[in-house]
Amino acid sequence: MRLIHHSPFRNPDGTITQDEKAARLALGADWRRALQSEDVVIQTLAENLDDDYTLICSLTLPGMGHENDLILFSTRGIWLFQFFYLEGLYRTNGERLFAYDSSLQRFKRCKPDVIAQLYQAAAALSQTLDSSLSDQNIRAPWIIPIIILLNPKTTIQVADTATTTILRPPELYEFSARAVRKLNEVIRVEELETILDLFQTALQSVEPAPPRKKTFARRGKRRFGLNIRQWTLFFVILITGCLILGGIGVFASQSPTVQAIVLGLWNQALRLLR
Repeated sequence: MRLIHHSPFRNPDGTITQDEKAARLALGADWRRALQSEDVVIQTLAENLDDDYTLICSLTLPGMGHENDLILFSTRGIWLFQFFYLEGLYRTNGERLFAYDSSLQRFKRCKPDVIAQLYQAAAALSQTLDSSLSDQNIRAPWIIPIIILLNPKTTIQVADTATTTILRPPELYEFSARAVRKLNEVIRVEELETILDLFQTALQSVEPAPPRKKTFARRGKRRFGLNIRQWTLFFVILITGCLILGGIGVFASQSPTVQAIVLGLWNQALRLLR
C-alpha cells in the first residue's frame, strides 16, 4: 500500500514528530495516544493491501474547516475514514450523531458530529473529483464513508437508517481483507493513476485546516475555568495547606525557641519599615 502523509506532526515516512510541545498545543494532552491509535489502523490496512491501493492521511478537502483523517483510493472504490475518539454512549439518526447526557437522561446532538462531518467531507471529495475529471472521460469510483472507533469505551447504537459503516480497529483486518479486496474493479489502474494525479493537483491550492484536538474524554462542565475534578483537587490542596500551617502554628506556640525566632524576625521587619 502506498502511503502519503500530510500531517504537520508526522515525518514523511509517517513516524511521529519529535516536536512534542507543538503537537500537545495543537492536538491536546492525548495527542500521542491518538497518533499511536491511528498507526494501528494504518498498519492493519498496509498488511492487507498491496501497491494498487493508495492511502492519503490528514488531508484538507476544499471548503472543509478540518482535515480528513484517511482517504483510501483503489480501482475498486474510494473509502473515506474518520476517526472518533470520545468515550460514552451515542446513537445515530441518519446522518447525525447524538450523545447520551446522563444529567438530562436523554440523547442530545453530539458536538462535534463525526457523522455529519464525514458526509460533508464525502460531498467535498465527490465535487473535487468530478470537477477534476470532467474533461478526462473518467468516472470516479463510488465513495464509501467509514467511522473508526478508537476508544474502547465508546458505544454507538446504529439506527436502521444509518448508511455509515462503523468499525473498531480489531475489525479492520477482516474488513480490509474481504470487504475491500473482494469488490470488483470499476476502473483500470491507469485511470486510478490519472485520478490521483488530478486530485492532488487540484488540492495544491487548498490551505491546510487548523489541527483539531484529539481527546478521548469529553470535557466536563466548568466553573470559573475549572471542571469539577480540578476544583476538587484545588480544595484538597487548600485544606492540606491549612492543616500544615495549623500544625506549624501549634508547634510554634509550644516551642520557646521557635517563638524567639519569630519574635526576632518580627522586630527586624518593624525596624526595616521605619
